[in-house]
Amino acid sequence: MNRFYTLPKLIQWFITIIMFIIVVGIVKGWLDFAEENKLGYLLVFIIVPIIQFLLSPMYTLCKVFKYLSPMLLVYMPNKKKYDIHNGTSFDYLMVMRNTKPGVHWRKKMLKFYLEGLLHIIDDIEKEVLSKKIVIKGSSYFFSDRTARRMGFELSNTGLFERVNLILNMLDIIWMYSMTRGKFTIPNLLKMKTAKITGEKLVANKVKLKNLQAYLTS
Repeated sequence: MNRFYTLPKLIQWFITIIMFIIVVGIVKGWLDFAEENKLGYLLVFIIVPIIQFLLSPMYTLCKVFKYLSPMLLVYMPNKKKYDIHNGTSFDYLMVMRNTKPGVHWRKKMLKFYLEGLLHIIDDIEKEVLSKKIVIKGSSYFFSDRTARRMGFELSNTGLFERVNLILNMLDIIWMYSMTRGKFTIPNLLKMKTAKITGEKLVANKVKLKNLQAYLTS
């Protein structure tokens, strides 16, 4: 569990507002610097991950993010589509900091993914969500084989998603390296979009539960 969200709401909001003020200061300082030196715009690859980290609590408190498990979230959830994402760098700091990089890290992450997917299945079975809902996300954190094993279909990733990943490249590199246990740069050119319908996800419930039990044991 992300310890930040166990704090009293008032404290969460206070810290979040402070972080937002810091973001405003960083963006203003960056833009002022870039006006003087055009090469300063290249700092976007550093600025974006910092902003993502600092704004993560605000996105959560404002319901832009909906967490299915401590390390699996939905961006702007709606009844027709669940755009699932790996947890943010803020979540990594709060949830994964005592986890050994490499195999242990990968197993823990996969358990969180399975927990999130089973949460969706539970909502579908309770008719909170429709079986027609489409669940999709990028697959650079797990292999094509693992995605298919969980029932997902793979397709080429769209331009918008690729641009977003490039802007967050620094975050992705260190997060991915933690799963590998060494410094590793993921090949985003081979990145796929994993997609499944609610109905097919429910049909794979037993398979997901068996995989979860295997990882737990």
